[in-house]
Amino acid sequence: MKFFCTFAALNTGFMVVKKRNYIIIAVFVFIVAWLCGNVATAQDTIASYPINDTLSSSNDTTMRKNDTSNHKKQKPLLDSRIDYKSKDSIVFDFQTNQVYLYNEGEVNFSGNALSSGFISINFDSNSLYATQIPDSSNQPTQYPIFKDNGKEYQSTELNYNFDSKKGVIRGVFTKEGEGFLHGEKVKKVDDNTMYISGGMFTTCDEPKHPHFAINFSKGKAVTGDKIVTGPAWFSIMEIPLPVGLPFGYFPFTDKQKSGLLIPTYGYAANRGYYFSNAGWYFYFNDYVDLALQGDIYTNLSYALNARSNYVKKYKYKGRVEFRFEDNHSGLRNTPNYGSQSNFKFTWSHTQDTKAHPFRSFSANVNLVSQSYSQNTMNVSDRFTNTTTSSIAFSTRFGSKVSFTANLGESYNVNTGAMALDLPSITLSTTQLYPFKNLWKQKEGKTRWYEEISISYRMNLANKVEGTDTILFSNNTINNPENFLAYMRNGIQHSIPVQSNIKFLKHFNWSNSINYTERWYSSSIARNYDAAADSLITDTSFGFVANRDVRFASSINTKIYGMFNFKGFITAIRHVIDPSVSFNLTPDFSSRSLGFYNSYIDRNGKEVRYSKTANGIFGSPPDRMSGVIQFALRNNLEMKVKSKSDTITGTKKYVLFENVSVSSGYDLAADSCNWQPLAFEARTTLFDKLRISFNASLTPYVMDSLGRLTNELLWDKEGVLFKETSSTWSFNLTWQLNGKKAEKEKTNPQTASTNEYLYSPFANPNLMFGQDVDFNIPWSLAVTAQVSRTSQFRASLLGYESTYEAVLNFRGDVNVTSKWKVGFSTGYDFKNKDFTNTSIDFYRDLHCWEMRMNWTPFGYYRGWNFTIAVKASMLQDLKYEKRDDFRNRLEY
Repeated sequence: MKFFCTFAALNTGFMVVKKRNYIIIAVFVFIVAWLCGNVATAQDTIASYPINDTLSSSNDTTMRKNDTSNHKKQKPLLDSRIDYKSKDSIVFDFQTNQVYLYNEGEVNFSGNALSSGFISINFDSNSLYATQIPDSSNQPTQYPIFKDNGKEYQSTELNYNFDSKKGVIRGVFTKEGEGFLHGEKVKKVDDNTMYISGGMFTTCDEPKHPHFAINFSKGKAVTGDKIVTGPAWFSIMEIPLPVGLPFGYFPFTDKQKSGLLIPTYGYAANRGYYFSNAGWYFYFNDYVDLALQGDIYTNLSYALNARSNYVKKYKYKGRVEFRFEDNHSGLRNTPNYGSQSNFKFTWSHTQDTKAHPFRSFSANVNLVSQSYSQNTMNVSDRFTNTTTSSIAFSTRFGSKVSFTANLGESYNVNTGAMALDLPSITLSTTQLYPFKNLWKQKEGKTRWYEEISISYRMNLANKVEGTDTILFSNNTINNPENFLAYMRNGIQHSIPVQSNIKFLKHFNWSNSINYTERWYSSSIARNYDAAADSLITDTSFGFVANRDVRFASSINTKIYGMFNFKGFITAIRHVIDPSVSFNLTPDFSSRSLGFYNSYIDRNGKEVRYSKTANGIFGSPPDRMSGVIQFALRNNLEMKVKSKSDTITGTKKYVLFENVSVSSGYDLAADSCNWQPLAFEARTTLFDKLRISFNASLTPYVMDSLGRLTNELLWDKEGVLFKETSSTWSFNLTWQLNGKKAEKEKTNPQTASTNEYLYSPFANPNLMFGQDVDFNIPWSLAVTAQVSRTSQFRASLLGYESTYEAVLNFRGDVNVTSKWKVGFSTGYDFKNKDFTNTSIDFYRDLHCWEMRMNWTPFGYYRGWNFTIAVKASMLQDLKYEKRDDFRNRLEY
């Protein structure tokens, strides 16, 4: 006779079943059955659901009550605890030692978990069986979901053995890396290995009907590593395509691995058909890798590219790349044929801030050949006209002295002009206060002389300037003395002494004396050759020094004015910042100092010149200057009532960020002592429109050639000043966005705002950015730049004005929940032409995406079209078509 008890209610807790508790449970069941009135009448309609446990044994008689011979020899049923529960009922069958769970059953054991509509556990065979149940409309629901060591498997039917930890799963659906694995029948042999029959692999997360898949009849999956299959074929919308492979291999490990870099192909009118970026990626370890790639064209042009990344945790990271191209144009054996070899070398190195508290090394090197940008196959490099490079090292000696060394390079690929720093070195100290705490005094009181500070700075520079054709010619390379002719070097020492004194509580008085000395390795001598009617300059090598000293003093304060009101405007604050300064520079051109010399020109006039006129740090001043400068700066702010501010009830607006006037008077000048009056105003309206204005006005009369005379305008024309130049500038930035969708996407993504992504020269896959945000229904950005410059021209007896005006628009709109259209355009009012115009289309195809960029007119007109799988692991599974300006460049 079988004993059944059905608990037809929500089970409130976990129950633990062990062999030694069977008698207690039997007594408990008997009491409950007696209370229920009749055990035989306890029925559950769900309990009649068919049970099909292929791993359990129903003929095991070791648990029968009349068999006691082997009772003491039997090992424990399970080595670990099993917790289980269900929403509807739990049925115990003591005759077969099985437990049945109905409706939202859950079983937890050994860190694993199973949830399903129906679950049966056989304690004799240590196995379980799970399957789905029908809902009210007789549709399957509550599919078995098995979680094993962090992996989740959804299926239609599952058998599992606790002892062997093996199982058979039917209709499996599980995530592997960025993809999803389907299988009609899966045999799980251990924690990491599965054998699959009738499977498919896809990156589409649709569990029942994926939009595309790679199907296979047999395969093996190793969790966290790979999937290896037999013959495989491609299908779209579950329709097989006549595209097959003899075998399939899908890595889905989080770790990097070496492998083939799939090339792209196409046609360029000026080079023919091509394969681009084909190569191999070498993963050596977590600290360094290497990618070797190449391009090949049917006109025999080719390119080789090597790229390596390296990193050391908490120390540094960097990237090195070298590219060589051999470009051919025209047809061989024709006058139009030409060939050109070019190279590009880049190196970037960044030190981690945790590597050393005060020592750092960085590099940003970018070296190219002169014709590289004009002939390169890499489109993004075509529009780089100037390259710069720098290598920097800095450290600190103690807490006072800092050292910096730089190697630098600047190269203009259009003109070939080159400037090299070989090297530049800076040695400096922090500010030292020699009189601080020199004498004992009351605590909290600082004497004025204690604020006197002194510091030291040394700059060493060694520059080479010239063109690449001269600096790297055979004549220069084979004759180092010719190379020295293009070199300028020197050392400059600077010792500033400064003090800051506060007096009358509100005034700040700053004084400084700056001593500068320069050391050079050469000097010049100039003579006029009357016979040849030419100026002769001779260079003499040897140590030479010069020096100067400058004095500066300034007084400034701030004046605050506050005006309160009772209306909508609650207050206006006016801040005035007046300052007066004096700068004195003595004359160091006296012959007795030896810094200047002179010669007699063709007119018999003595001309002074500096012996170090070509020095890299310049020369001492050749005239005395004593300038008194005046400046008055203003700032105006306003507070108004605002309901949006619940704390203060007001909001602040800046009316004028700065309105200033400044001028000066040179005490030492022999004429035109007054300096021009400079006027500047700047403000921002509505946080969108930035307006600035600056003007220069002179108090002197100008002659017919536009030169200033010593005659004041007041004496001749009765006016104080006349404008010599002025500039108005308006910059508008206006961003509008539609309200975000209330319901977020499953995987919310952020759209990129990089303007480069709207360029027709960018990767067509990045026109909208790598991620497209459909939560914002529309956006519009408006930028406008308008400027007007007016310059007085004496030859025109008036002012000559020039202006620039450019209006740009950029935005996008969600046509549907899956379609997005973006645009970028503008108009140049000066040139009366449109700026670069681009229209972009994006279609979300669930696991696929479609992108198109169209430039409808202009020199760079063309279009790019791409349909590709979203997942990066199948990034080469795509279709591309393009027609851009490069296709119009003929042989």
